[in-house]
Amino acid sequence: MPNCPHGFPEGECLICRTLGTGPEKGKATRTKVAAPPEIGALLAPPRPGPMIASHDKSPGPVRRPAGKRRLFWPVVGAIAVVAVAIWVFAGVFLFALHIAEYVALALVAGWVGYRIGHARGRRARP
Repeated sequence: MPNCPHGFPEGECLICRTLGTGPEKGKATRTKVAAPPEIGALLAPPRPGPMIASHDKSPGPVRRPAGKRRLFWPVVGAIAVVAVAIWVFAGVFLFALHIAEYVALALVAGWVGYRIGHARGRRARP
């Protein structure tokens, strides 16, 4: 059994089958290539094919009700978005409360310091 130039048996060489060469030929043979389609044919809408009546009674693809399963992921996504929005709002609200706490603490400490200083100042006068 003769081998092709690539070392495979004659009928099993994918390179020779693709290029159209054989064991006795060293060059590729010319093959006809189809001309590219016209642009008008590419832009035209496809024509409907002939309707073929089928007597096959096999059931088609199984269809599930579109209600519950179709709404599952959008509902989960909406719940996640609402949860993140509440979490962010709570974080901003608590941050504002902490700032108000520090301001109130500073006002109370300032007032207490003023009162202590004012009381000592009265006693310090001769």
